[in-house]
Amino acid sequence: LRLSPRLTRSLSSVIYHKTKGNPLFVSQLMLSLSKEGLLRPSLSRRRWEWDKEKIQSQKLPDDVAMFITGSIQALSDDVKSAICVLSCFGAAAEFTVIKTLEGALNKNLVDNLDVAVREGLLDKADDKYRFSHDRIQEAAYNMMEMLDRCHLHFFYGMTLAPPADVDTDDSLLLIAANQLNLAGPEAVQDKSQNAIVADLNLRAGKKAMEMSDFVAAYSYFDNGISFLRKKHWEEHYALSLELFDLAARCAHTNGDVISLNLLSQQVLTKSQSFEDKLNVMYYAMCVLASSSKLPESIERGLKILSRLGIDLQGCESGSVEACVQETKDLLSGYSDDEILNTERMTDQTKIMAMKFLGKLEIGMTQIMPKSAPYVTQRIIQLSLSDGMSPVSPIGFVHFGSYIAKLGDISGGYKYVKLARSLLDKVSRENAGEVSCFGTQVIAYVEPLQAVLEYHDEGYAAAMASGDVVRAGLITQMKCSQSLFAGINLQALREKYAAAIKFMEERKLRILTLQTQYQQQSVLKLIGIDQEPKCVSEGHAIFATNKSVMRIYYYLKMYTSFIFRSYDRTKENAEKYLTCIGNSWANLFLAHAFQAFHAGLISFWLARKSREEQGWYLRGNKSKLALKKWTESCRWTFENKWYLLEAEESFCNDDFDAAKSYYEKAILSAKDHKFVHEEALAYELAAHFYLELGEVDKALEYFMLAHERYHEWGANGKCNSLFKFVEDFMKERAGQSSTIAPENVDSGPASKLPLH
Repeated sequence: LRLSPRLTRSLSSVIYHKTKGNPLFVSQLMLSLSKEGLLRPSLSRRRWEWDKEKIQSQKLPDDVAMFITGSIQALSDDVKSAICVLSCFGAAAEFTVIKTLEGALNKNLVDNLDVAVREGLLDKADDKYRFSHDRIQEAAYNMMEMLDRCHLHFFYGMTLAPPADVDTDDSLLLIAANQLNLAGPEAVQDKSQNAIVADLNLRAGKKAMEMSDFVAAYSYFDNGISFLRKKHWEEHYALSLELFDLAARCAHTNGDVISLNLLSQQVLTKSQSFEDKLNVMYYAMCVLASSSKLPESIERGLKILSRLGIDLQGCESGSVEACVQETKDLLSGYSDDEILNTERMTDQTKIMAMKFLGKLEIGMTQIMPKSAPYVTQRIIQLSLSDGMSPVSPIGFVHFGSYIAKLGDISGGYKYVKLARSLLDKVSRENAGEVSCFGTQVIAYVEPLQAVLEYHDEGYAAAMASGDVVRAGLITQMKCSQSLFAGINLQALREKYAAAIKFMEERKLRILTLQTQYQQQSVLKLIGIDQEPKCVSEGHAIFATNKSVMRIYYYLKMYTSFIFRSYDRTKENAEKYLTCIGNSWANLFLAHAFQAFHAGLISFWLARKSREEQGWYLRGNKSKLALKKWTESCRWTFENKWYLLEAEESFCNDDFDAAKSYYEKAILSAKDHKFVHEEALAYELAAHFYLELGEVDKALEYFMLAHERYHEWGANGKCNSLFKFVEDFMKERAGQSSTIAPENVDSGPASKLPLH
């Protein structure tokens, strides 16, 4: 390094400690540190510099570790014994753990481990002893016989268990459980210890759940079950039921349906009462709801609730408006403060019934939307009469969503905020669902780009409580609303890929199918035309779930419209219209965008179709809806309303009004950061000017539309637009006559940019 010994003393001491002064290893370690940036030249100081602390914690290169491993045999028996103890805890162990074991073993572990530190086998930092390399730990661990290791793990685990009871951060609890699980049930010598170890795993699993690590939690519960003896259901019923229940919950969260079924079968067979079966019956209902068997899930939930004294049969024949009004009348007798200060529900059976109601509600919103408000009503009734439960905020957020869907955005927004406040009063267990549905109403009040941040909050809350279904739904909603917000399509492509991977891993088949449909539209806009990978139960889901069918035909309609394919747009629009009569009772932001695009399409078809009046009326209905929503959130909806006004004026041959509204739509989209809708407004205005014969103006607007689509990342659309203009210019020059304005298929893509 060409530096004086005084400057390099700190580095040389660390290097010697790690290599024992072997010249070859010194060279190799120096090269390794240089490659990793821990030893680097500084241009400002004109010398080499290094980070001593990071180098100290750096692992040794493999060949250096092999060399040092050979020196273990030269150590004293006491030092080797201490290293073997440490190796049972993996790569490192806390100083407090070593001190605890030191007393139990009656050995001077600390002093002997310090010898190993001086020999370069270990590092000592941050109150931990750490092996310098994995191979050193492996060598020390393999010095013991397998049977000895088994008994030592068990001894260490039982030794650490009592201090774990008073450990404030529960770290010793997890370490003790890990040691016992490494030993396995075969290490138990006293039969009374089986239940002790099973209970320790139960506590460790609960701690892992608190940290939202449901994979680790399942492992603890599974290990706890393995320690139970043959007659454990008779001898330790409460412990067995809790282990199996929580293991089933974690299996559901982790998407492990096979383990869930096996665990559930045990509980259903061995439980002493119907109430004791409710947890696993609930998880089974959840699995059915997230697969292709949503109708079966709802039917099962209704039967269970009936046995619990809650009869919802026949609610599908009622009126949504009447039910919502009844619930309004019920709540009119309570102030917000009174609701927030209502006592907690204490009846465990009713608390469980509320969970089934909450799960039933989300299922019914998809395939029985007229029934869902009656479930909400029952949740609110029970909350007011029997006390608030963790499900109560779900009832209030859905009620706010129904009110907003019926036109009272501000009233719905009020109940969404009330539901969010209730979470802090009763429990944040269902914060994911409250955020999921509440965010949809908030999006009609606050700017769309800002609302996207709420999805991150909801996702984190859902994952923290192990609600992977809600986390999946929130992920899908964020992807779709990012598309509506005009997020760059290349970045969005990665989000969709990650979302689908998340859903596939957790077997969320309905959500996977819906998200794949959305992904296909994004890929087509980018310029990649491929069919989505088919979900195995895709056809069954499509046939029984109107919500999935509606999304599918909307996206087909939207994509065909964007690429100006008249025949495909008309065909898919007609199919879409057959699905909207059974739409969700909740308000979703997707409803606004479906109304927006359906309105634009309706006005286009009205100008070209024989069924002019019907399409015009549909377009006018969409326009009035967007005008109403603009009153609650000008930022998100104003440009869309203006564009629908422009297209309606175009239909009515009111060209001056159309020109004014097109310009307003363009300016509003620009001001509110919707680059994709600015592009669309330019393009539709260009077709308008083309129809009027103002070709230069039309070509200018096509150029501007192309620039905005390119900025959005819609290269596929750019190529299609280029092809349209290219064909038009050829026709104008008399070279061909193949197209007419506003009735064009996308054709082959061109990679040439317009500008």
